[in-house]
Amino acid sequence: MFDDDRLYDVAVTFVHGIGDINAKKLISHFGSAKNMFHSSYKQLKSVQGIGEVVASRLYSNFESALVAAEEELKYVYANDVGFVTFADDAYPERLRECADSPAILYYKGMPDFSSRHIVSIVGTRNATKYGVEFCNEFVAELANRYPDAIVVSGLAYGIDVTAHKAALENNLKTWAVLGHSLETIYPSLHKKVADKMLASNGALISDFPHGTKIDPSNFVRRNRIVAGLCDALLVVESGEKGGSIITANIANNYNKDVFALPGNVTSTYSKGCNRLIKTNRANLCESFDDFEYIMNWTSRTQSKMPTLDFQFELTADEKKVTDVLAKYEFLDIDNLRRQTETTPNELSLILLQLEMKGAIVSLPGKIFSLKR
Repeated sequence: MFDDDRLYDVAVTFVHGIGDINAKKLISHFGSAKNMFHSSYKQLKSVQGIGEVVASRLYSNFESALVAAEEELKYVYANDVGFVTFADDAYPERLRECADSPAILYYKGMPDFSSRHIVSIVGTRNATKYGVEFCNEFVAELANRYPDAIVVSGLAYGIDVTAHKAALENNLKTWAVLGHSLETIYPSLHKKVADKMLASNGALISDFPHGTKIDPSNFVRRNRIVAGLCDALLVVESGEKGGSIITANIANNYNKDVFALPGNVTSTYSKGCNRLIKTNRANLCESFDDFEYIMNWTSRTQSKMPTLDFQFELTADEKKVTDVLAKYEFLDIDNLRRQTETTPNELSLILLQLEMKGAIVSLPGKIFSLKR
């Protein structure tokens, strides 16, 4: 029913007690999840850092993990959910560099993980007028100077949802990293925002399989994805403790550029930001210019849709592919297949024909773009 390799790729995340770090270690050691499942207990325990106890626990859970993975794939394919595993070329390279990154990401929508400018924005759920106004102004200027930028946040109350809404209002794509599985939106009040994100080529992202109940500890766990997916993290208002400070600390550990909005020393919701700046864990950000100066990005205005004037006439199927690629700077093969509604074999043939005609460029990691 399912691609054999994909079944094993998902199953590794259902092995009880394996964890993301060990899962990635074992996949790297054996070359694939399938090879890991076909390994012996002796081979498992010989892997550095695994040992007899962990190897025994893993080996005894292989069968149940495959059953769980089959159920997960049934749900995924029936509900238009995509996924990417650590072993895939399409796995986000920014996240791959993080030691505790998830072994799998589920998503709805069309996240282009190869995008050039990704900014995560987080902050207090109890945002003040000061924080909301700064967030709106920052995102508006981000869109003005970097129209290909993507805004990442957590869809929570306060600064999170403000960042998502500001991105939508300024025609930027925006991704929400959820602390639960994709069939749920929490808080439910933000479902309309989530729907609009998907309708605007944004995405909902989670490392939790379907049916995962809402649990406060999971929201802390998702912070590593918010921190790992981005080029830079901006904290807009935060108390001295809480999820935003945790995310900033994780981003620092990942060697990301971290920024914070300073505030009144008597304001509860500026104390966290002020401390981040004071302890050199965040760059001071009073305006978008501060952010741009540190990031040293090359600003560019909205590029016009390329004129598709090819030397050879395109077939209807080829034009369908080039029309999709015209909307993106780069697009990986899985997202391209979903948007064009073609089979893997059909798409491979079309891409080959387009390359021969000089219409597209093939990049490492099965990523494609129009030849401009």
